[in-house]
Amino acid sequence: MPDIAFTPPPTVREFMLSEAFFRIIAGPVGSGKTTGVMMELLRRSCEQEPAADGLRYTRWAIVRTTLKQLRDTVLKDITQWLEPIVTFKVTDNTVYIAAGDVRSEWLLIPLENQEDQKRLLSMQLTGAWLSEAIEIPLSLTEPLAGRCGRFPGANMGGATWFGMVADTNMPTLGSEWADYMMGPPETTDVYVQPSGLSEEAENLDWLMQTPETLKLPVGHPERIAQGRTYYERLAASPLGDAWIARYVRAEYGEDPSGLAVHRETFNISFHIQDEIDPIQGQMLVIGQDFGRSPCSIILQMDMKGKVRVLGECLAEDISLELHLQKNLKPLLASKRYAGLPSVIIGDPAGAAKDSLYEETSFDLLKRNGFIAFPAPTNDIDARLRAVDSLLLQQRDGGPAMLFSLMHCPKLVRGMMGGYRYAKTKSGQTKPLPDKNEYSHPADALQYGCLGIHGGLMTRIIQQMQRAPRQHRPRPPVGGWT
Repeated sequence: MPDIAFTPPPTVREFMLSEAFFRIIAGPVGSGKTTGVMMELLRRSCEQEPAADGLRYTRWAIVRTTLKQLRDTVLKDITQWLEPIVTFKVTDNTVYIAAGDVRSEWLLIPLENQEDQKRLLSMQLTGAWLSEAIEIPLSLTEPLAGRCGRFPGANMGGATWFGMVADTNMPTLGSEWADYMMGPPETTDVYVQPSGLSEEAENLDWLMQTPETLKLPVGHPERIAQGRTYYERLAASPLGDAWIARYVRAEYGEDPSGLAVHRETFNISFHIQDEIDPIQGQMLVIGQDFGRSPCSIILQMDMKGKVRVLGECLAEDISLELHLQKNLKPLLASKRYAGLPSVIIGDPAGAAKDSLYEETSFDLLKRNGFIAFPAPTNDIDARLRAVDSLLLQQRDGGPAMLFSLMHCPKLVRGMMGGYRYAKTKSGQTKPLPDKNEYSHPADALQYGCLGIHGGLMTRIIQQMQRAPRQHRPRPPVGGWT
């Protein structure tokens, strides 16, 4: 096999080292995603165990919306990089790779009509490459996954590795791909490259280079500076900030179907941390939303006033009591929260008595051993102001409110745009946030923030300190032996 020199950028390298069944790499335009995925397919083809005849057989489907897109982008990159070892047959839209003992077929599959999809979902494949994945229906990935690992067959030794890979620019918030990428299943790894405008921007050595800068060694400051002009030019694009966010800064774009409630105050890079540990000895504040899908958001305020959003406890179509017994109590008893005092701040509507059992939601909470108080108000404007106020503040040069991505993924996805104002058919923004899967954790967060932001916690702590303590009676002297 001829020597093909390729040094992957850092994120591409992590992507290639993953063994996940489905891997997605997303980033700005020009960041080397397509080349990285192409080299990954070549590497996997070379690592395939030989069949009985000594040859390494693989078959990959390369999927994109149209055949023209495949030929104009992917095919050109393949023939440019792998020219000595590839043959393209126009009649069957297939790239054949023959080098040493490697025999690999790369089939270009458009999705222009139903016949294309039928053809794709009847193939025997080693794996599949979804080029510009966000343009492809997410629903296609599940049946496509069932076609992977079928070639080479058992009589040829089976596939050494099989799965799906995808490259893409960033999707818009609220889309199926955005939800999938922000909360992927265990079988999927997602890699997002740095912004093209950041110091960590990738592939700069090969962007906008001149004959003079190409003579400089890779990594030379002048060569890197020349590469940066590519993204600087795009950042001045008249296409607007929404386009620049997705295609230059590698951020999730605005949801075109609605308006994110906290779009002006919530910042992904500033307010999110992968994991946040509870502070021992500090009280937990649990924002509680009631209804048939009760939701609890666990917060904690440190000694400097920073609010740490530690976790979420979600339920669907069950009673509050069942939620407490099956979800919240076991979570608070887990190693992460064990021993920490807690107080629940809930929707004040929960103070109304149940028409059947003459018991309020707060009575039920107290009967289950919780200290619980209603939030000062149920007014949506006050609730949103409580959250926005904390989002806009800083503590010690950092955010006044920090969210744990690992322990409250649904809430984070809501803050990133899932919790939004809907639009009417005429395009007008509705005055109230949409009631959807993200509104329950958002509401619970608001009640918790009302308790913290409005000074309610100070009054609660004072009330708890004034409460009479129950002393255990001393055992009688005669009871000791």
